[in-house]
Amino acid sequence: MNLIITVVLALVLTYLLVKAARRLKVPVIVAMIVAGLLLDSPGIKTHIIQPNIDIIFSLGDIGLLSLMFLAGLEASWRKLYSEKKDAVLITAFSAAVPFFMGFTVFYMGGYPMVTAAIVGICLSISAEATTAALFLEINKIKSRVGSAIIEAGLFDDIFGFGLFILVTYLFKEIYFREDLLMAAAILMFFAGIVVKEKFIKRNSTVRDVKDLLYFSIIPFFFISIGILFEWSSLTINPWLLGSVIVLAITGKLAGALMLKPFTDFSWKQLHLIGWAMNSRGAIELALAMIALRTGLLEVELYSSIVIMALFTTLIFPFIVTYMVRRYPKIMD
Repeated sequence: MNLIITVVLALVLTYLLVKAARRLKVPVIVAMIVAGLLLDSPGIKTHIIQPNIDIIFSLGDIGLLSLMFLAGLEASWRKLYSEKKDAVLITAFSAAVPFFMGFTVFYMGGYPMVTAAIVGICLSISAEATTAALFLEINKIKSRVGSAIIEAGLFDDIFGFGLFILVTYLFKEIYFREDLLMAAAILMFFAGIVVKEKFIKRNSTVRDVKDLLYFSIIPFFFISIGILFEWSSLTINPWLLGSVIVLAITGKLAGALMLKPFTDFSWKQLHLIGWAMNSRGAIELALAMIALRTGLLEVELYSSIVIMALFTTLIFPFIVTYMVRRYPKIMD
């Protein structure tokens, strides 16, 4: 009976929050994270979630694979191979700079090399789908800046996946189940790209699949995130949370501004690119969760990364929209 209550509660809460997010024009990923954190509240977690925790984690793994498939579905095969100069440069700087900043700060701060590397990876990834949704709304997705950012977001995802696999392989710190899960997640990501390119011709079909997955299995991935999350860890070391957020934001902004010698984008455009690349989503949360489950991340760092993803994804649309309204031709 508790399992039925858990499933119904998760789906109803997710449905209500996603609908509210869309009405408020807030990225849906924010609603999903909030739903997972709300279900982590002491009363619900103890009496409803905890008795079914093994099943929830199994459903969460399926939700993770569904989310990776959806991420691929919202990408484009042509973008994957276009390798335009702007997108490649944005990826190189907006991924590499926050990675090295995060790695350096945490490694110099006494964390193990593998932990520092994983923090850097989580800081380096951007959410292409979240940014694309915003650009569609403001009718800028086909602009030069918009196209470059969307393509760079896709390369960011591949960069994060590849680097995570490399790090865990070099340090031989991955477990069999998580190894399989990671491999399956990558396959699902590329499967989504192939399905979109070969079989889906209408954007409405993608939206239908997205809604189906969002309101059925994906919520359990975010419940899994919530189960592993600990609010108390943030109060014990608030400086850690602040450091992760500051590094995440400044790393993307610095990376974008460092592009200036290599591109003809204006300083204002690079500033906007930096904020747009601050959009986060599912992939860094998935990597952080796998790293936590395998002991590569401490719960304090994991919880800080979750809040960082929530915070940066919540603020970036307002800043980008403000800049576009103030400078109407900034993305051309």
